Amino acid sequence: MDSSYFRDKMLSQIIIGYDWDTSNNFAEIKLISNDGGISSFKICQLTEYSLYEDFSASYISQCKLIVNNSMVYLSLDPYDEVSSEIDLDNDCLWFKGSNITTV
Repeated sequence: MDSSYFRDKMLSQIIIGYDWDTSNNFAEIKLISNDGGISSFKICQLTEYSLYEDFSASYISQCKLIVNNSMVYLSLDPYDEVSSEIDLDNDCLWFKGSNITTV
């Protein structure tokens, strides 16, 4: 999975929740493509997130997805899309967890 799974799609829904079965926080993100296709992603074992956003643009034009062995970081409005560094102070609408899956 890479950032192209999120780019140029419309943000439809964000859910922050708690899974009682696994005792973990999660974020679920639902997107709609230009052709009406719906895709959903779940960030498991959510440790941090920031929803600081004015939501004036519904389409995701930039995206940063960083995945390594122990962590996933997704920003749907990054300050610098090409950077492979996590920038919690400047990125907007970001999520940090242990892994990301399609739902």
